[in-house]
Amino acid sequence: MHPAPEISILMAAHQLRAEIGAAVASVLLRAEGAKVEVIIASDDGTDYRACLPADPRLVFAPIGPIASGAPAARNRALVLARGDFITMLDADDGYEGAADGLAATLALARAHGAAVIPSIIRTPDGAELRRVPPPGTQSLGWLEWREVFASLHVVRPRATAEPFRPFRLIDDVWADLQALAGAGGRAPVSAALAYRYQLREGQLTETRANSFDADYAEALAMLRDDPGSFGAATAEVARILWRWRAMNRWVDRSAQGKPRQLGHYHRHVAEYLARA
Repeated sequence: MHPAPEISILMAAHQLRAEIGAAVASVLLRAEGAKVEVIIASDDGTDYRACLPADPRLVFAPIGPIASGAPAARNRALVLARGDFITMLDADDGYEGAADGLAATLALARAHGAAVIPSIIRTPDGAELRRVPPPGTQSLGWLEWREVFASLHVVRPRATAEPFRPFRLIDDVWADLQALAGAGGRAPVSAALAYRYQLREGQLTETRANSFDADYAEALAMLRDDPGSFGAATAEVARILWRWRAMNRWVDRSAQGKPRQLGHYHRHVAEYLARA
């Protein structure tokens, strides 16, 4: 057994044999000064060991279910996590930033209870479509989170992390909000690390945009039925979900009768925020 890691990165993989190598490499290139493990949960029956170099920092969940969905795969990885902190990285995305980006982000999380990894949404040719939150943002609280309109990735304590809920598309959003509530409603934003959300044809979020509305409706119903879901922060979480649902509906309406360009949602959000 190798020394206990400081951070466990949960990586669900479904038909991503060509992409996963770059995702894992992006982690290891930014792990200077940090004890890291990447836990890979196959959701397509593939043994991803064959796609990756041998490295003791890579952990593989037992191969079993196929097409069980990202939340279920992430939960299989979560069960194996040994790090003090956890976060998630999809196998077709990656990290950008300094060589010690993970160590610097961990230091923030230890000091404040959680830390936000900002996101950069990139087109297939590498162009930056959105940066969330805007550069220079030092911390995010409930009020600022209403204007994010994108899932972020929070480094949070493993001991307080709950299993991912079986939403089709917003399990990461729900987990982000849980992490923010656990940190007291505000968390610092890492300046040393960024999550690269890589747009590509065929992504679930690009092909089933209308499913977002169903997920938001389900999440809001859960808050209504259990007003204590997020403790004193439940009302703040509900406001965020209502606002994000409204944005998603507005973007969907704008596409009626028109072909959707890759990154349709993020392009419209960027235009909206530029006018605000």
